Amino acid sequence: MRILTGLLILFCLLPAPAYSSLHEVREVHYQMGTFLEITLWQSEDEQAKQLIRQAVGKVHRLEEILSNFDPESAVSRFNQRAGNGKIILPPELYDLLKIALEFSTKTAGYFDVTVGPLVQLWKESLSIGLLPSREALAKTRRLVGHEKLKLDDSGAAELLAPEMKIDLGGIGKGYAVDRVADLLKAAGVISGLINFGGSSIYAIGSPPGQQGWEIGLQGTDGKLRGLTYLRDMALSTSGSMGHSWMVGGKRYGHLINPKNGMPMTQVRMATAITPTATAAEALTKPLVILGRSALSMTKELPQTEAVVIPEHGPMFFSSEFRSKSLWREVPAS
Repeated sequence: MRILTGLLILFCLLPAPAYSSLHEVREVHYQMGTFLEITLWQSEDEQAKQLIRQAVGKVHRLEEILSNFDPESAVSRFNQRAGNGKIILPPELYDLLKIALEFSTKTAGYFDVTVGPLVQLWKESLSIGLLPSREALAKTRRLVGHEKLKLDDSGAAELLAPEMKIDLGGIGKGYAVDRVADLLKAAGVISGLINFGGSSIYAIGSPPGQQGWEIGLQGTDGKLRGLTYLRDMALSTSGSMGHSWMVGGKRYGHLINPKNGMPMTQVRMATAITPTATAAEALTKPLVILGRSALSMTKELPQTEAVVIPEHGPMFFSSEFRSKSLWREVPAS
């Protein structure tokens, strides 16, 4: 099976060898605003289906905790208490915020879940064809900064300033993928693929007789640029223009640089391969924002490789991406 990851998601089945004891079971469910596809190779179809349903139930539970769109979710209630002291969080939300803070430090603040106020400001302005005023932008920027998010060992957390807002859109799906992978591996699955929206993927083992799960990477134009083979690793892809708006003849993307408060205007994509989908999803944001110069961040993270794909010109790879992912470039058509 080939999975294409990027702004356009396509699925193409390749013939699989005949195996008497293993069967491919695949289901697609709508979760967190996109499609969650889980593929398992198992000897018992019904057992595989039950595992998939358990996995979907876990993701649904996480969505109830992590959703910014549900005013009753744990993250929404946390945001509502910004500036009003500590609150005990569900273990999943606390764990995810802890990981997020670690990545904010590792990426020098170019990944930052406190970017929520800026995301809201730009979305509201651009959707009506306007740019935010300098005053509004300056005021909102003061609400952003991972150092204003505090966690303590009791499982409590605090947003130090009123009107701060956590936005987990840049990491939540990856965290859900990792929790599903944990569940499946604990159940003894040795061959499976978790594909969440084409942008967050985790491979358990490989399909029978194959060197890995074949993943196709697309360029900013939607054309296939190359193939990787994923095995017991995670992969995430982000782009600067997944959602965009035209204002004053200029195109603005949905991804916000938390350091300067500005949305992306360059067209760029990036893919990271790491041991966890949470890490991969977090890392792709600074890779898209900074481009080629952010590839040095991969050296600070274990078993991590990445590629940056600009709108024009060559792709840029970390030192061992091509060898470790068994990269095969696809000639331009």
